[in-house]
Amino acid sequence: MAKRAEVLVALRKLGFGAGGRRERFVVVQSDLLTGIDTVIVAPLDEDAPMYKDDPLVVRVAPAESGTSQPHVVLVHLMAAARLDRFEPAAVGRLSSRSMAQVDRLMTRVLHP
Repeated sequence: MAKRAEVLVALRKLGFGAGGRRERFVVVQSDLLTGIDTVIVAPLDEDAPMYKDDPLVVRVAPAESGTSQPHVVLVHLMAAARLDRFEPAAVGRLSSRSMAQVDRLMTRVLHP
């Protein structure tokens, strides 16, 4: 069962990111949603110059993403995916500060 703020790795490509790199996603849905076989996630990507002034990303530290490089959460690309498309164990976890930033951005993106 995936928990909110955990970083998951896709077992196979879900259609995001450059070829040859393992795709990472952060769980953005509430932990109150249990017993379902899908999870709402937002993709992570390595931080790059193209994200410098992007208002739709949240920067996260390497320790949070479970990597050696800084990453960004692409909140506007949220999606639902089956849990069986991810490795069973999380590789990272976003801090409460980072998740608060993700929440604020999700509200901005989803609010009409």
